[in-house]
Amino acid sequence: METPEQQLQQLEQEYQRRRQELSQKIGEQEQVPEKETMSQVVEESIQQHAPSFQASSHAAPTDSAALSPEEEKQVQEWVNLVFSSGLSAGIKAAQAANDPALLDAFHATLTGELHEQLVAQKKLDNL
Repeated sequence: METPEQQLQQLEQEYQRRRQELSQKIGEQEQVPEKETMSQVVEESIQQHAPSFQASSHAAPTDSAALSPEEEKQVQEWVNLVFSSGLSAGIKAAQAANDPALLDAFHATLTGELHEQLVAQKKLDNL
């Protein structure tokens, strides 16, 4: 069984592979923001557990005003679970809520936090 760190490293590697593919296409990397690429990679990871999941947007989230404080707390707990227990555990917990809006919020929040983590580790530019 993979550790949470190994699962996150695989996600990062998939992200880097995707960015490299984009850079090989003329000028396309400039057109696709890093967070959008990360969003797509996270969406695909969620789809491994919830095949019908479709992110509402790959653009950076503007705010979480649509969620109640309780829902925001729940989403953050799932994201924290990803970092403490692994990607699969966080996704399964979010999926178990059986609420597409919360799963979408989980996707957006996780995308943002993973991007911030890679920026902090100087593996990405802060764009």
